Amino acid sequence: MPTGRSPTTTRTRRAIGTKFRMGLFAANWLVERINRAYVREAVARYARGRVLDAGCGQRPYAEFFTAYIGLEYDRARYAASPADVWGSGMDLPFGDRSFATVFSAQVLEHVPEPWRMVEEMARVLEPGGHLILTAPHIWGLHEVPHDYFRFTCYGLEHLARRAGLEPVEVRPMAGYWVTAGVRFCYYLRHFARGPLKPVVSLLYAPIQLLAWGLDRIHRVESDAWNYLLVARRA
Repeated sequence: MPTGRSPTTTRTRRAIGTKFRMGLFAANWLVERINRAYVREAVARYARGRVLDAGCGQRPYAEFFTAYIGLEYDRARYAASPADVWGSGMDLPFGDRSFATVFSAQVLEHVPEPWRMVEEMARVLEPGGHLILTAPHIWGLHEVPHDYFRFTCYGLEHLARRAGLEPVEVRPMAGYWVTAGVRFCYYLRHFARGPLKPVVSLLYAPIQLLAWGLDRIHRVESDAWNYLLVARRA
């Protein structure tokens, strides 16, 4: 069993279930909300001090932190990113023990050698600091051709230990029904053209709400779409 795997807390469920807004009619609104809810809870429990966001993109999680530095890799590929620093996750441009917390969300699958990135994130962590990381388990191709890997909970634990970190918890983000429901919505996007586009968009909400409800009734975590890893440097 994964180290420290814990059930979804009531606070996380409430965060997922609030503020639906217009995102309700997007194909991925449910996984986006689940991801943010899990990250918010992990940050509240483990993050402290100076934080590195390795692969910050558009900095969607910056609001969760105070002393925040966002790093991105390729200026040409991510020209619109408001990154603070540019550099490779496999060769971080920081000294040893530079950060109390390292965060990385949905980045590891895009790194050709993910074990090197985990080793680098461990290197720049202070003793006692935490790595907070999310990565996909079951998901379609995206950002091609820079989409290389998928990760099981055991694979993430292995990468952490290989880098000298001790896994604190590995949590599946929902189960089979959320994975199936959202993947079906992505399939429906193939038909979201012309006069069918508004019709298909209207289907996203009931499909994902049903998937979320079924997942709460019968949660099959081995088919989780995504995992959250928290690991500590001794």
